Amino acid sequence: MICDATVLICLSKINELELLQKVYSKLIIPSAVKEEVLHEGKEGYSSIKNAIDSGWIKVIDPKKNPDLGLGFGENQAINLAKERNESIILDDAVAIKAAKAFDIQVIRTTTAIFTALQKKIISKTKALEILNQLIENGYYISTKNYAVLISRLK
Repeated sequence: MICDATVLICLSKINELELLQKVYSKLIIPSAVKEEVLHEGKEGYSSIKNAIDSGWIKVIDPKKNPDLGLGFGENQAINLAKERNESIILDDAVAIKAAKAFDIQVIRTTTAIFTALQKKIISKTKALEILNQLIENGYYISTKNYAVLISRLK
């Protein structure tokens, strides 16, 4: 599973980064994403650094990195997913469209939470708690999409 910065930043801020390890066991990020998420003193820094140091998040760069008109991290992540023919965790709407144009399977942060629920790694109560904590910490979910997610938890 290839990963962009948003999911790492958001889940580490609420101390739930390990959820990704439980769901996917290993993640791959390009160096541009590593640079984006590893800022000493920033919330979540130590949990992301520990995940990279322990090896369950690996840093691999794409062999080719054509410009897709996105942020550097998203650009590298999509090119890496394309090269490796792997799924990607992305949340930015423009980046999602770009990935889908290359037939890359896209998973959002919320999808990862529901996958954890489906695999019985977390309960419905915990899934709701994580969703709400994400929103409280700046993760954007439209009111309409939030209502859909809540209805899936009932």
